[in-house]
Amino acid sequence: MAVVSMMTTKGGAGKTTGTLILGTVLAEQGASVCLIDADPNQPLMKWAKDANIPPSMTIIGDVTEENIIETIEEQSAKSSFVIVDLEGSANLSTGYAITSSDLILIPLQPSKLDADEAAKTLKFIVRQGRSSGKEMPARVFWSRVPAAYVTRSARDIGTQFEEAGIRFLEARIVEREAFKGIVNFGETLEKLADDQVPSLENARANAAMFVAEVIALLKELRQ
Repeated sequence: MAVVSMMTTKGGAGKTTGTLILGTVLAEQGASVCLIDADPNQPLMKWAKDANIPPSMTIIGDVTEENIIETIEEQSAKSSFVIVDLEGSANLSTGYAITSSDLILIPLQPSKLDADEAAKTLKFIVRQGRSSGKEMPARVFWSRVPAAYVTRSARDIGTQFEEAGIRFLEARIVEREAFKGIVNFGETLEKLADDQVPSLENARANAAMFVAEVIALLKELRQ
């Protein structure tokens, strides 16, 4: 099993979208996946009400700081992958979750506001690692970025993070209608149709690259 937490203190950064892309692609590939909705707004649970959920996927909501560790442990015993969509604040619940995680992913959009929030998230992760005496493997990934080019602000922010020793995933989540379609139509990328969203194959290829890199990184971290 592997536990991956999606965390950022910035709303609208692509945390839930990243969770859904990672979880649904893994499930469509045949893996058993549990998504834990630890966001008070319960976006995953709202999606699940009308979504065509893959048979190998389960979604659990209403977790609190009192039961989040037990929930992660219970689902880890049942599923190959547990992906936690965390609350957008640095509190006990998020702290418990990330100390139980094999990997923490932080979505980042190319803006100074998002960069500042990502830096706050990383500082919280570092503090949790020090207090728990555990290494906290975290990676930042670009979310909702343009497909055709890299903006100057993205280059500048990326350089600043890398100079600070903060590592990025190579795969970026590009701004595509197909990723919005997962939520809007309640379907996975595999089940979406060409007449529902444009550039579907490009979105599938983008998602596959993202998921493959996460899997490879999890294997690397276990060595």
